[in-house]
Amino acid sequence: MNYPLRIAKLFLRTIDRLPMEYDLVGAGLIHKTFLVKDTSHNQYILQQINTEVFKEPEILAHNFKVLAQAFDHKYTEVNMPKYLRVNDGFIIYEEGTCWRMYYFIDGVVFNNTENAYVAGIAAKALGNFHAYGQKIAINDFQESIPNFTNFEDRVIALKKAVKTGIPIRINSSQDLYLKLVKHLYLIESYIKIENSAPTRLIHGDPKISNFIFTKDEKRVQSIIDLDTVGQGSVLYDFGDMVRSFANRYNEDEQVKENLLDQEVLISIYKGYLSSSNSFLTKLEINSLELAGRTVCLVQAIRFYTDYLLGDNYYSVKSESDNLFRAKNQFQLFKELLEVELKN
Repeated sequence: MNYPLRIAKLFLRTIDRLPMEYDLVGAGLIHKTFLVKDTSHNQYILQQINTEVFKEPEILAHNFKVLAQAFDHKYTEVNMPKYLRVNDGFIIYEEGTCWRMYYFIDGVVFNNTENAYVAGIAAKALGNFHAYGQKIAINDFQESIPNFTNFEDRVIALKKAVKTGIPIRINSSQDLYLKLVKHLYLIESYIKIENSAPTRLIHGDPKISNFIFTKDEKRVQSIIDLDTVGQGSVLYDFGDMVRSFANRYNEDEQVKENLLDQEVLISIYKGYLSSSNSFLTKLEINSLELAGRTVCLVQAIRFYTDYLLGDNYYSVKSESDNLFRAKNQFQLFKELLEVELKN
C-alpha cells in the first residue's frame, strides 16, 4: 500500500471508513497535501507536516483545539476545517513523519485574483475573523514558529545570510541586497507602531489561497491553513493580505513590472474596514498602508534569505525560484510605494 494511503487508513478507521485513492494536490510551499477519497467517495485532505518548519507539531494541534473550542459553531460566517481526531489528538507520527487529516471543503480556491469583488469578500471575512477574535482568550495560543512575525529577526537573518550563505548566490545577487537594505527604515517604522498596537488573534498567513469560496464566489465558506494562528498584530495579517491578493501573478513568475492591481487593493482596504472598523484603533487604521508595504518588503527579504542559504524553507523546483520570488515581491513593494489609500 502507498505510504499516504496507509496513513489515511489510520485516520479513517476512527470513523469506520477505508481509503480508496489519493492524489497530490495544491501548490503549498511548506506541507505536502493530498486529496484522499474513501470507498464511499467521501473526500478528505491529508497533510504531511513539514517538521523542519514546524519543529513542534503538537503546538499546531494544541492551537487548533483552542481555536475549535472557542468558535464551537458560534462563528457562523466562516467555518473552520474539521480535523479527524486520533488517540485524543489531531496528529499521527509514523516512521519519522507527521500527519493530520481534515474533511474536504468543496469550493473555489484562487492562487491569485484580479477580481476585486472576490478580494473584498475575502478581506471582509478576515476582518470578521479578527472581530470574533476579540472574544477569545488569546493567551492560550502558543507560538508555532518562534518569532514568525518578528521583522527585526528577519533583517538580522538577511544580514547573516549575506555573510554565511552560498558564495556564488551572494555575489551574483548583490544588487538585490542593496535595494532591499535601502528601505529598511520602513521596517523600523513598522516595528515602532506594532509595539504600540494591541495584541490580537491573527491568522498569520492570510494569502488568497487560504480562503475557500462558495462555488458562486459570493462568500467565503472557510479559512484554512491555521498553522500560524495566534497572538500578533492585525497589521501583519492586513499586510500579508495585500501582498498576496493584489499581486496579479504567481510568486515565482518572472515578471518585471505592473504586478499591482490597484482595483483589488482598494477593494481589500474597503472590505477589511467594513468588518473591522468597529474595534480597530486609530493607530491601526492609519497604519494599514504602511503594513501592506512593509510585509511585502519583508517577504522579499524572506525569499531572498532562503535563496542565499540554499532553499531550506520554501519548496523549490529550480535553484532560481526563491530569487524570482524575492524580485517579484520587491517589485510589488515598489509599486505599493506609489499608491496612497484613503479611509
